[in-house]
Amino acid sequence: MIDTIPNSIVVEANAYSFGNDEKKRREGALRNKDFYYGRQEQYINLVNEDMDPIAVNLTNPVMTKRSSLLYTRPLVREFDGPSSSVSLLEDIYSNMQIDDILHQVDLSAELTGTAMVYVGVPEDDSYPIELRVYDAADFSVVSEDDNKTIQALQLIKINDLVQSTGTARAPIVSVKRVIDSEVWTDNYIHRVRDGIVQGGAQRNELEYIPFVPFKAQEVITQYLGHSPSNSVRQMNQSYNQTATNLGYMLKMQAATPVVLNGFSNGEAVSIHPGTAISLPVGASAGALQLNPKIEESLKFLAYLEDKLYETSSIPKISVLGNSSGSTSGVELLIKWAPIKGVFTEKSNRYQTYELNLANMILKRLNMEPIDNIIVHYPEDYLPVDPTREILGEDIKLGIRTPIDEVLKLNPNMTEADAEAEVRANLEFNKTLTGTEVKQNKED
Repeated sequence: MIDTIPNSIVVEANAYSFGNDEKKRREGALRNKDFYYGRQEQYINLVNEDMDPIAVNLTNPVMTKRSSLLYTRPLVREFDGPSSSVSLLEDIYSNMQIDDILHQVDLSAELTGTAMVYVGVPEDDSYPIELRVYDAADFSVVSEDDNKTIQALQLIKINDLVQSTGTARAPIVSVKRVIDSEVWTDNYIHRVRDGIVQGGAQRNELEYIPFVPFKAQEVITQYLGHSPSNSVRQMNQSYNQTATNLGYMLKMQAATPVVLNGFSNGEAVSIHPGTAISLPVGASAGALQLNPKIEESLKFLAYLEDKLYETSSIPKISVLGNSSGSTSGVELLIKWAPIKGVFTEKSNRYQTYELNLANMILKRLNMEPIDNIIVHYPEDYLPVDPTREILGEDIKLGIRTPIDEVLKLNPNMTEADAEAEVRANLEFNKTLTGTEVKQNKED
């Protein structure tokens, strides 16, 4: 498709990006990041100067748990495609430590809904490829009618522009905050400042938009994904506001505030600490009777905290541990069932995203695409493994082998190395057994 009127797409993208709904979406994404990184006090409503903000960061542990299911360690990937493309991808992934980058991508997607990975080639040709991560607070997307294809991608950034006016002898320096953005289409790249296109359109020689999306949760009716941290942040905000209000009530109750009534002409009040209060004729004073409802407020805070974990599919026990005594393995598995569902759903989708990323890298390097990729995501996020109880029986029946177990614990090992380790362990164990038998005979 040839973009014969490039400015029309720029106007449409700019109008969409700064519409009320899209601005609220990006502001919500920024709030999610503020809550995750502990910048929560600015969102607490303080009625007066006597209120002290109370902020408890519940967002961080929940979202950290959600974003640490897939990329907690280097993963093994099986590529299916041309050998030259597979060899190139293996080399790039190894040198770039791709799992560290994808861990950042996963966290950005969980906090903002969607993370875009830009696939570029360094200008100095120092390395075949470079990857840059953008979260959904930094861009807006105009999609096609199918909600699966990008029509335009607008990267947004707020900059401080230093301006110098006046004369050379008496310059006046001022700082102006501007909104700079880049609008990418299949055929052009436009630069916009405060809604005004700067200069002419730059030709997009690639003829495609080199960005790959990773989504926290798929939304059928839109291109961008949904962020599960939205509800977590909202409940965390209610938790902080309730805790702040409760703290203020307790503070006021402890101070035994005095209410003065009957002032009509601006009379003065003389307060003598420890003795008495002088009031004008007709005025009265009394202690303010407060009922902070401490128990009800604490129950509400506990309710909010429990619902925060339940709605995020992150069991509280997976973050805080078992604080109520011993729990059987079956009970633990039941409590961890929601997070297992999150892992299964995410691993299926992210395998598709990784295939798109791999083929985008190959496309930038003019290589043939691969057909499939199998990512061996870790499944040791559960506290217990129910198959361990029958491991010995499975080995006796030939269902599993010791080599399989070694490879499961060390996925980066080759099968030959795993077999060598198993044989070395067997020989070592025979030595220990022989020593024990010899000692028993001597006794």
